[in-house]
Amino acid sequence: MILDKDAIRERLDNGDIFKTGTWVEESIKEASYALRVASDGLILRGKRYKPDEDSIEGRIEINPGEIAILSTKERLNMPGDLVGKLGIRFDYATQGLTGLMGIQVDPYFGWGHEDERLYIRVANLGNETVPIDPSAKVFTFELHRVEGEVPVPAEPRLSMWYRLQEILAGQSHISWSFVTRVQHNVDDTKQQVKSAREEIRDYLQPLVIFGVFLVAVTILSVALSVILSVRDTPEVSVPGWVTNWGWILLLVTLSIASLATAAMGGLAAWRLFSGQRL
Repeated sequence: MILDKDAIRERLDNGDIFKTGTWVEESIKEASYALRVASDGLILRGKRYKPDEDSIEGRIEINPGEIAILSTKERLNMPGDLVGKLGIRFDYATQGLTGLMGIQVDPYFGWGHEDERLYIRVANLGNETVPIDPSAKVFTFELHRVEGEVPVPAEPRLSMWYRLQEILAGQSHISWSFVTRVQHNVDDTKQQVKSAREEIRDYLQPLVIFGVFLVAVTILSVALSVILSVRDTPEVSVPGWVTNWGWILLLVTLSIASLATAAMGGLAAWRLFSGQRL
């Protein structure tokens, strides 16, 4: 069963769920509590901000593809009969902020500690930077009643911040930049494909021109051969202007066209073999 607003307030007034003085009335919703983000106890772009020692100045900004760890202003004091469920609130989820964590907060979480908070790993899978102001209500926290009896732990667990540091000690890069690297790799691949396409186009253009040149020279050669053969044809078979002066005009015209076509083809071939771009 999920606790409603009145049940949450009653448990808070009794000192359950959160330590007294670390929760606020306006965060109590109809059937959940809106967790606030602290300006300390976080990891952003590989930099650690230790709890109660280092605070980030101004707002927290998580760029597209970045992964960060945020912490809550609320200090946990979970009773034995309640379990919490974490989620991202709608306003931040629609910006691309996604939780990369276990969603359950067990009974007795925070037991034996005066300053135990939640540390939540998130990723920005959107296209724009997600800004988070100090004390912003980013996470939703549902409280569910546990059936049966949960035994009290024999001893307090190590603080979540120190457990987190032990886990990170075995990782090569605590900024978890893999998502960002994937995006950069995609951009690099796009640029490589674009460059390859341009190079192929630049090499194909001279080939096409050279092919046109070969076809044109072939046609002109055939035409020239036909004209020369017509000149030797009896006059009764062709118009007189062809066998008298016309063939000279046609010969000169075709020769000029052949030279121009040959020049274009030669230029294309030279650029092709010299590796120059058009």
